[in-house]
Amino acid sequence: MAQSLEYRLDPRGKADWIMIIIITCVYSIDVVAVLFMLWNRKYPPLKCKSPVLMACMMVASILWFVGDIQANGHVPLEHTPLRNCKAFGVWVRVLLGVCTLSTLIAMRSYGLFRVFCKNQPFRGRGLYVPYAVYCFCMLVYGIVSQVVSPSLTIHYLPQVDICYYEAGFKASMFVIIWVTWLIVAILSWRIRHIKSSFNEAREMLVACTAVFVVLIFTTAMHYAVPLFPLNVRLRVLTTSFDHLATNVFWWSIMAVPIVSCVVRRDAFLEEWMDKLRQDGLQRMYDVRSPNATNNKGSSVYNRNSLFTADYARLHTKKPKPMPMDNGYPDFDPVYGAGAYPSAHTDTVLYPTVYIEEVPYHAAPQPKKKHRGNLW
Repeated sequence: MAQSLEYRLDPRGKADWIMIIIITCVYSIDVVAVLFMLWNRKYPPLKCKSPVLMACMMVASILWFVGDIQANGHVPLEHTPLRNCKAFGVWVRVLLGVCTLSTLIAMRSYGLFRVFCKNQPFRGRGLYVPYAVYCFCMLVYGIVSQVVSPSLTIHYLPQVDICYYEAGFKASMFVIIWVTWLIVAILSWRIRHIKSSFNEAREMLVACTAVFVVLIFTTAMHYAVPLFPLNVRLRVLTTSFDHLATNVFWWSIMAVPIVSCVVRRDAFLEEWMDKLRQDGLQRMYDVRSPNATNNKGSSVYNRNSLFTADYARLHTKKPKPMPMDNGYPDFDPVYGAGAYPSAHTDTVLYPTVYIEEVPYHAAPQPKKKHRGNLW
């Protein structure tokens, strides 16, 4: 087909390898950051960013990059395992890369929405069932793509040594990706009022903007120039743009807590806890005073109670009654003892930091005077 249309492949050479080396170096730094994040995952400002979920997002981004190397024609495919277009072009690049990254971002946004907007835990069937349904649909999509003829999905063009996506199959992939990211955008909008301690509204705005710009660019590139991998400038630009966006997304969320954990660990923790107190969220985090220190001079905090994996534990604690003085006297000079509720009103402190006072009826009114009564 490419020969009949007089297409030719720009030689794979210096530009492709420079791009591969640079992006590989960037992802190597990212892997170091992920390992550091997981090692310090009990550090509260890191723990509140869902470190395991963020690590999975980085793995999905790397798989996306591996798929891009093959699908965008940066290296020779002939006589290599990369010639298997469905394995790398569909499973590694699209399903394990783009779709997995997208659904993990959607899962994180939905988890934050459940916790902060619906007062529900960051686990349970309400969170995992939608994710499981999406993964099942992607599995079915991959199996169907695998058994359908390559002429209808993706196939190898020996004339130019690239993998080519057929129009209908390409359209189905972009529909899935766009629908997923529209869900992410809606959830990000719903969590825009999260307190400043988390900065999620600003972070998700930056992240989603970067990804949507790249998604628009990639969609336009695939439809305006279907054989863009033949052009060295276009294929390098497309792949570089894709992974610039993934890194902007990841670092816009993780840069501040990771860098602060390295250079000013205790000071940043105290500032972070002060923000919790300003936002009224310190009880959710179960943190102690920032002025409290251990015998080594480090700030004290409860390492086992903070965020993400502990959402469910925090939100499923049994409520404990707490005494609160309601200002009523124990004895009224006119109506005697028992005219008012107990001087101590029972209140219930929920782990979501809402304090709900149990209502009492108003004090009983004096009985109507009867005829003949001296009063």
